[in-house]
Order: sequence, then C-alpha cells, then structure tokens
Amino acid sequence: MIEQKARRSISGINTLQTTGRSLENQKRAILMILKAVILGQSEEKARNASPSRRRAQSNAVRPVSPRPPGGIGHARANSEYTGSIHKDQKHARHDSSLAGYGSSNQLKVPKEVSEEDMHRSFLFEESASEQDSTASARSSVSAEVAQQSRGGAPAAPELSETGATFEELVERLLAQPTSKADTKFSAIFLALYRKFAAPGRLLEAIVQRFDALERSDSMSLTTTVTQLRYLATMEQWAGQYPGDFAFPRTKRMMQQFITKASQFRICSVAAKEIAFHLDMAQDDDDTNWTYPDREREIIDRSSTGSTSSTLVEDPMSLFSQEFSGTTLGDNNSTTATNVGDTIRSASGSSTTSSQIMANAEAAQKAAKQLHPVPRKTITKEEWRMMMDLPDHLIARELTRMDWILISSIRPRDLVRQVSSNSERAKYKNLVNVNRMVEHFNHVAILVSNYVLFRDKPKHCALMLEKFMRVARRLRELNNYNGLGAIIAGIKSSAVGRLQATRDLLPPDVGKDWLKLEILMSTSRSHAAYRLAWENTNGERIPYLPLHLRDLASAEQGNATFIGAERDGRVNWKKFEILGEVVVSMQRAQGMPYKGLGGGKGEPTIRDLVLEGKLEKDEDVLFARSQQLEPSAGTGGTSEKFKQFFKR
Repeated sequence: MIEQKARRSISGINTLQTTGRSLENQKRAILMILKAVILGQSEEKARNASPSRRRAQSNAVRPVSPRPPGGIGHARANSEYTGSIHKDQKHARHDSSLAGYGSSNQLKVPKEVSEEDMHRSFLFEESASEQDSTASARSSVSAEVAQQSRGGAPAAPELSETGATFEELVERLLAQPTSKADTKFSAIFLALYRKFAAPGRLLEAIVQRFDALERSDSMSLTTTVTQLRYLATMEQWAGQYPGDFAFPRTKRMMQQFITKASQFRICSVAAKEIAFHLDMAQDDDDTNWTYPDREREIIDRSSTGSTSSTLVEDPMSLFSQEFSGTTLGDNNSTTATNVGDTIRSASGSSTTSSQIMANAEAAQKAAKQLHPVPRKTITKEEWRMMMDLPDHLIARELTRMDWILISSIRPRDLVRQVSSNSERAKYKNLVNVNRMVEHFNHVAILVSNYVLFRDKPKHCALMLEKFMRVARRLRELNNYNGLGAIIAGIKSSAVGRLQATRDLLPPDVGKDWLKLEILMSTSRSHAAYRLAWENTNGERIPYLPLHLRDLASAEQGNATFIGAERDGRVNWKKFEILGEVVVSMQRAQGMPYKGLGGGKGEPTIRDLVLEGKLEKDEDVLFARSQQLEPSAGTGGTSEKFKQFFKR
C-alpha cells in the first residue's frame, strides 16, 4: 500500500544503495523516505510561504519534516549508500515548487499529496499540535521507531547511593553495557554476589527474565539479541564459578534451563557452552560459601513447607539426551558459528572461561613445587653463583614463580582471605593465597641474608647493587610483587641501616633505586603504584600485600546491607571497592607472560631461591648488621649471633 501510494504521489522513485552490514543506515533511510512521502506537503507549503529562504541543497536524500529525528543531519557522512540515482525518466518532471531541492535527482514530494492521505499514515507527525491526542500517539510511535533504529537496548539502571535491592542489581547485570563501569559490573557482581544472595536465587531471577522475553511484544531480533546477552552472562558465571552449581537442586535447575534454551536454534551453541561448564561443577570452596543453596532450601522448606522454582522438575534424562554425543555439534551453520563467537566475545576477549579455569588448575599443581625446602647452607660458593648470574635471568625466574603463584589464586579466594580466622579455616584453597604471601616474605629474607652474608662492606655493597639491578629488571617486567619483595628486604631494619655500604654504590644505581622506592612508597596510600598499576598494559603481577589490605579495609569497615539483612538494601559501594581488586586480578590473570621458560624455568636460580637455609630471626639479622657497621655506643655481639654465623 505504501509503495502504491508513493508511486501515485511521487513523479520519480529514487534508488538508495546500501549494504547488508549497515543496518543503522537502512533504518534511517527508510524512516527518512516515509517522512518525506507523508510530510512533504507541509514542508512545501512552508517553503512557498517563504520563497526568499530557498537555498541550494546537497544531493543527499534528506527528510522534509520540519523536525527530523536526532542524528539524521549527519546521515550523509555516516551512511554507506551512494548518490547514484536510477530514476524512471518517463515520469520525471521538474516541479517549480520544489526548486529549493536543487538537483532533479532529489526525492520530490509534489503538491498532489492530499491532506486525507497524510492523516492516514501511522507516522504522521504534526509540528505544533501536542494537544491532539492522535498526533501525540503517532509521535510516540515515531520516537519508538527512532529508538529501535539506534539500537533499542535498554540502558543499565543507575544504582542508588543508599544501596540497591537484589532485583535492581540483577537488572543492571543483564542490561546492555553503556559505560566502562557497566563493563566491570558483570565481573564484580558474579564474583561477589554470594555475600548477599544464593546461586539458586540468582538463577531463578535470570530464568524469569529470560522467559519474560519470549512473552514480550518486542521485535524478534531485539528479543534474540537480549536472550543471547543473558546466555553470555550465564556462560561467564558457569565458566568462572562452577562451584556455584554443585548443589544438586541448583545444578538440576540449570540443566533444565539449558535443555529449554537449546530448543531455539540460535541459542543452541550458547547452551552447549554452558553445558560444558556445568559438567565441571563439583563441590569446592564456592559451594558452601556465605549464602549457600543448602541453607536457602532449608529456610524455604521451614517457611513454606515446600520448595518453589520457576522451572518444572523435568526428568534428568532430557538433559542427557539433549547434550549427549554431538547433538549440538552437528549444527555447522553460519548462524551457529556467529552465535558462538558472540558468546565468547561477551564472556571474555581472548581468554575464555574454560581456559581461565584450566590455567588456574595447572598453576595450582605447579605452585606446590615452589614451596621453600631448606637443604643447603649458604656458603661463599652460593654467594658467588648469585653474583655471577645475569640480572635478567634472576628477574625472569622470580617473575615465573610469582606468575605461577598469582595464577593459582581464584578471585573469591582473595575475599575469603580477609574474612575472620574461623571462616578462613573452612576453605582449603586459601593455601594458594598463603603460599604467595609466604613466598613474598621468603624473597625479602633471601635478600637480607645474601646482603649480610659477607664481612666486608665492599662485598655487601656488591650484593646490594646486584639486587637493586634485579629490582629494575622486575620493574621492566611489570612484576610489582617481586619488586616489592626486594624493596622490603633492602629496607628491612637490618639492611636499611647500612649507610656506609650504601655510600659504596655507584651513583647511577643509587639514583635508579630512588625511583623504584618512590614508585612503591606508601605516601598518599601508594598513589604512585596505583597509578602505574592502572596504566600498565600487557603482562603484569600485582603487589599483593597492598591489595589484600584494601580488601580487608573494605570488608571490615563497611556493612553488607543498609538496614535489615533480609529486607535491607545491598551496600553496593562496598562491593565496588572489593570489585576493583577482584577485576584487576582477573584481568592480570587473563594476560599470561610469554618467554619465562614454561614449567622448568632456570633450575640453578630456583634452587638458590628455594633450597637455601635462611636466617629468619630479625634479631639475629640485626645483630649481624651491627657487627658489619657498629652503631655509636654499641659493642660486642650476642652469643646467639655468634653461633649462627660461625662458619
């Protein structure tokens, strides 16, 4: 009907050329054409009333409505259609009333369009008749079409300063990200939501919204894109935290949802990705963390006498039959491939959830081999070996060990590490965090022992210079944890007081060391390090002691709820602080180091670091320091010191 009306009203039909990849341009072009067909007469009357305002126009197709939709003025610069016109020359004519359009190749709207035809259009928009209910309704429809042409996705809701309800947080989790903060929200929420909700509650909330999309009146394409976004979030959740689905009822609910989602062809690949992660679900520290499903089920049964779920309890055989063999793998269509890419790109760029879990498991096995085992007493031979080893090899081996240790830590382990001692005792994976803390202290003590080993100040200065150069190499590798450990060893009470030894250092080494001290200084709450950490691209290892302190301050100094626990609002500001640490850790783990020697590394350096018998008593080390550089008014040494350093 529109085509017939257009052919009756317009002397010549122009052809707009675009491409299938320019959906936005297609929508805008169609909107402009319809407005030009329907509203052309009012524009023509306005021009006839003010002929002096005519001016030459460009050849781009443009709307003739006095109120074009936002952004149309730049359609010529953004569009991909050409200005070549395939015009029916038989019916072409130049109407003098349209002289303001310039070229004869422009879209013409002659005077024959009647007022009756204009009012029959659902896109008719009167310029100044807001009191007319019909025109107002048509205007709202036009605005809705314009919004859909710009994407149509609802923006992420803003969270209140006074906290947020669980439903508001879920809405933002599933909304289309519109800012950098929104892109972080998903990772923060999935890592920390267990502090105020059980996995089954979150799963039911997502399933309810997924089902509501099917019953909505939205366009099919918009609904499909939204459903894929929901599935991407669930894939990220199941891939990074499979322990959330270890509880039998929660796992069964997820299996039933996957079975239902797989019935849609475009969702089948996403369902297979989630099913793959669900197979890895087993009891771990996440399963019985705060707000577990086991306690939630007990509370529901005691209050209602039965459990409720948004999913029908289907037999388990449906899930087995649906995903056994290659049920979903047989679909080799382009659509399935594109959907798989969409899920992967939404859940994590180059490192997928399965790769992150596999890397963590491999790192946890390798980290067990990095436990210090004191076997050899430090002698002059070991001292010379340490001096002769190249600085970059020592820094690389220290970075390799730090990378293995940091990769073995799961994001939630950091949050559990700052909980009370009674709670920490329940989680076995905290051994990975404790192992890295112990390694940090071990490297700091190693530096002190080697610097204080020789009797002459010139030898102490040589080893001190050696570790300062290694620290510079660690900075170049963005290993802030290893750098902090060496600085801790050199600035310890036993080594830091050796002023005469420092005077023997080359000036360039001293100046460079001062820069490293400023970088890792505690002034303004480690402002220099925080700035460097945020602006470091590529491989990097965080300064773990500082981040653990940030987590402890946020966890212990802020309440989880604002108001009553069950009816109160979640104090999301607290979780934003916790989330900054968690997200930065996840991003660092997603960019692995290359060229560190793999699992073998440098055996000589590893043995020197892990197998040396080190003195850990600070009093003994301080006494050794006083022997090297006696303080004013002191004399003699303790018997304990003499016995230890007797060679």
